[in-house]
Amino acid sequence: MVPMKPLILTPQPGSKSQPAVRKAVNQLRRECIQHAPGTLLGQEEELLQRLGISRPTLRQAAALLGQEQLMAVRRGPGGGYFITRPDISAVVHMAAIWLQLEHVAIGEILASTSALRRELAPLAALNMDEEGYAELAAFLEHDRAIDEKDYGFTVFLKAELQQNNIIGRLSRNRVLYLYLRISLDLVASLSPADDILLGQRSRYLDFRHQRNRMIDAILRRDPDIARLEADRCGDKIHKWMEIDARKKKGAAKGAAAPRVDGMAV
Repeated sequence: MVPMKPLILTPQPGSKSQPAVRKAVNQLRRECIQHAPGTLLGQEEELLQRLGISRPTLRQAAALLGQEQLMAVRRGPGGGYFITRPDISAVVHMAAIWLQLEHVAIGEILASTSALRRELAPLAALNMDEEGYAELAAFLEHDRAIDEKDYGFTVFLKAELQQNNIIGRLSRNRVLYLYLRISLDLVASLSPADDILLGQRSRYLDFRHQRNRMIDAILRRDPDIARLEADRCGDKIHKWMEIDARKKKGAAKGAAAPRVDGMAV
């Protein structure tokens, strides 16, 4: 596999980043990516000489890399510029926040989750090892052992998060798994009015059984059936969204109808 080139900082519209700072950031980022977290890149005086830059330039570059969670500065004895790594949960959460600020529609969120599940399920069927097989099989056995009367919405949510994380890891596609985590973070941010499963016991129990059929196919290592069952999960979500949309439209139409003597016209 051809290694990816490290990202190069380029000027953005409205950016006031100076060329010297950008050059220092690019150089230091390459070093951060090439070495393990916790590695000392150097103390301040050493880096100033090695990079041939001024102290303000180094500190600006370090601040930018600190925002990327690639570098941390420790002051005092034993201090210096150390390599760190971004926390994946923070990356996921910030991406989800950005999408919320873009006012992403509920339909987009659920459609993206369904599309990702459709790709991850067959990949998990093809790529899981024996340890992953055992983990997924244990999840399914535990989930099916819970009686329906005890399967509340909180239990359902925990199971959804657990199995999505397992299947995402078993797929061995870190890009799709990252996108799935962002999508799931968005789903968790939905208001109760937008959640098509909250308070809909028959729906989430129905989805539970369909999701478990998808897991059965993954455990049989059958990618085609796994994709088919994942599609059926998505079809259920789409159907329920359409039902709720029609209900909201009907309610809005009824509320807007002109009334005479207390009766709708």
